[in-house]
Amino acid sequence: MARLATRLKSHSETVAAFFRLCSAAMSVWTGLVIALLVLTALLVAQFIHSRRVLVRDQDYADVLALPTADGARIELRRLPPPETPLGPPVLLVHGLGANHRNNDALPNRSLARHLSARGRDVWLVTLRSGMPGLKRKDARGVRFEKMVEQDLPLAVETILERTGRTQLDYVGFSMGGMVLYAAIGETVPPQALRRVAIVGSPALVRAPGGFRVPRWVAAIPSWAMPTLRLRRWSLVAAPLAGRVGTHLPSVIANTKNLAAADIAPTMANIVADIPGPLHVDFARWAASQTGELTFEDRPVLPTLRGLEVPAIYFAGTADQLAPPSSVRAAHDAWGADAADCPRQFVLVGVETGSARDYGHGDLAIGLDVARDIFDPLTAFLAVGATSEASRVVPTPGAGPAAAVGRARS
Repeated sequence: MARLATRLKSHSETVAAFFRLCSAAMSVWTGLVIALLVLTALLVAQFIHSRRVLVRDQDYADVLALPTADGARIELRRLPPPETPLGPPVLLVHGLGANHRNNDALPNRSLARHLSARGRDVWLVTLRSGMPGLKRKDARGVRFEKMVEQDLPLAVETILERTGRTQLDYVGFSMGGMVLYAAIGETVPPQALRRVAIVGSPALVRAPGGFRVPRWVAAIPSWAMPTLRLRRWSLVAAPLAGRVGTHLPSVIANTKNLAAADIAPTMANIVADIPGPLHVDFARWAASQTGELTFEDRPVLPTLRGLEVPAIYFAGTADQLAPPSSVRAAHDAWGADAADCPRQFVLVGVETGSARDYGHGDLAIGLDVARDIFDPLTAFLAVGATSEASRVVPTPGAGPAAAVGRARS
């Protein structure tokens, strides 16, 4: 009996220990679940806060939703035009992972407002890549070539027809300049452009930090690449980013060249998703031996050599996404074979007189961006611009506007 009692006691202690262990495990799991729920609630709260407090559109005279021939959609926004605009309209084109606010970020750091205040008729385009709320089937149609073939010609044609002009001035930021490299002379006739300004637009695509993209990346089918949901996470992170200050990855911008108060509203208003197919386009260029930008499997740099359109290029000394050498490659090709093609290359950083070196994102919202970039860019576009320059009475189906999109015919 004593042995039986001892065994029963031992068994009872084992069972009790097992249940204590289970209870402890349940407490841990319960704690983890509660922590996860709290974290989720905080993230949702930050998302809602960004949507309600930080997301603010600017004042526009016109907002046009334009369907493309292949069923996609772009948008054009026009700032309130002056009574007598100085020169032709100016089209501003945004970069990758961004929308029209790329060039109209904040009231005090806006290239669009800077130009408008100096008498220019300013238009902002949102390409298909920057449109919000793309469904999966719509995202499949977001390719670089589609924006070259459809989006940019439609934007140029619409602006020329609505303003009654034969030409416009073009400003491309990052991918906005790359789209022009491929489109000019192919889907957009050079004679439709009076002057061109390029800000941080590489002609050679390479991964930052010296990282080499594996060659097998080029074989990834576009449908297999997921969309980078940058928009959603930027809204979640924006309030926190605004509180902790300028602690952003250096590949995005030179954090020493940003105002802490600008980060949250910039993240909440500018950032857009990167659809998988467009991500594949950039990955394939980066994985190639030269990284050279192509259109229809042909390098675009040779097509720039015969241009006669005056152009100015800006490159940041600390830009990791568009290093000066990759921007200079486009500058050196632009008009290289033309008898007379005015072009300038402006390196923006300490070594050229700026207070700080410029990364990529701060080319749009840097602390001294008005002095370092906006002013010289505006002055370049002002050359030859008069209130009657390029004025024409539009005729349906005729003139340069009608030729846009048929440049190769």
